[in-house]
Amino acid sequence: MADWAGLHEDFLLLLVPRLPSLDLRTFRAVCASWRAAAATFSSAGGRPRPDRPWLLLPADAPDPEFRRLVICRDREVPVVTLPARLGRAHDRRLFPLGSSRGVIVAADDRGAMHLLDLATGRRAPLPPVAALPLADRVESNPAGLVVHLKRDPRACSIDGLIHHNDSLIRKAVPVPTPGGGAMVIVIYYPDRYGHQWATARPGDSTWKSVKQSSIPAVVDLALHRGLLYANTRFGLVYVFPELHGLSSASPDIIPSMTRRPTSGLKSSLLVQTPGGGALMQVEFVRPAVDGEGGEFVLRVLDECGGTWEEEEDIGDVAVLVDASSAVAVSTRECPGLRPSTIYYAEDLKGGETGVRAYSLAGKHKKIEVVESLSRAEGNNRPCFWFTPVYSH
Repeated sequence: MADWAGLHEDFLLLLVPRLPSLDLRTFRAVCASWRAAAATFSSAGGRPRPDRPWLLLPADAPDPEFRRLVICRDREVPVVTLPARLGRAHDRRLFPLGSSRGVIVAADDRGAMHLLDLATGRRAPLPPVAALPLADRVESNPAGLVVHLKRDPRACSIDGLIHHNDSLIRKAVPVPTPGGGAMVIVIYYPDRYGHQWATARPGDSTWKSVKQSSIPAVVDLALHRGLLYANTRFGLVYVFPELHGLSSASPDIIPSMTRRPTSGLKSSLLVQTPGGGALMQVEFVRPAVDGEGGEFVLRVLDECGGTWEEEEDIGDVAVLVDASSAVAVSTRECPGLRPSTIYYAEDLKGGETGVRAYSLAGKHKKIEVVESLSRAEGNNRPCFWFTPVYSH
């Protein structure tokens, strides 16, 4: 048997900088000498090689032996099977609701909510679904979670899969706070009440309502240069000066963009460029008549933060989009991805998940099918992008 602990320290220090984030986490767990090499690398300010974003495919995993991530990296976009139950210590089925900066917000089949770090396996408790404003109680059935609202006889499903077109939570967005730690903002749509927000930090017992009744149809949120941006379906973007006191804040408004009258909006998302240098808005539009086909429109917020400028070439940046979120990465740091390209993942009819590459540069836009993946039988939860982030 090979003595892996006997490898020379100089060799280990040459190997460590070539590892992506999750591999470095595994590397540290092998033995004391490997852990010491990783610690030397980290103490000198070293950072692991950026990993390409993963396409997470939620799946059912009734067999306890398969309660782990199954990662396939030998593709243009790495594909990861996310079991419904992670680990042996937690026997609860998970329903992912959003992801950002290396963590996932999820509810479980008892109505509890968690902030999950896939790299470390840590879980931080969030207030339960029943603690959302306007929620009364939560019931579980084999298909998922049913949420009953106060003063409303109808029920919602937490992700729209039981009661179709009646999803309660659109997405949950984890954002870092100035004092350290994280805050989760939930965008939820109880019928008759319009779009609502609620915020909580790990360890809180209840969700705090954000009453922004004057802001219609919020579909996405992003933190950029310390400011919170709220994106709406109508082209207006609201800017909040800080995360504290959102209910009483008076946001600034970035004027709406001009859209083609012959196009119908399918999605509108916010995403920062790698390193947080600029804020982008990515919209997927389809012809309003037949609804087939479609194209992406990408805009960048100017340096003054007052107007959007449409861009057709974003250089060595790739944007990865799913039904409710987007991430952006540098193709110099992730050379397996194509520059100035939008990768769009969607769940197709017939039980498949498709990934298409949409080239922004050039007069004639090129769309290419990158992946066509089968989903787990009986599981219809949407795919989403996840960016591995290393923490010591």
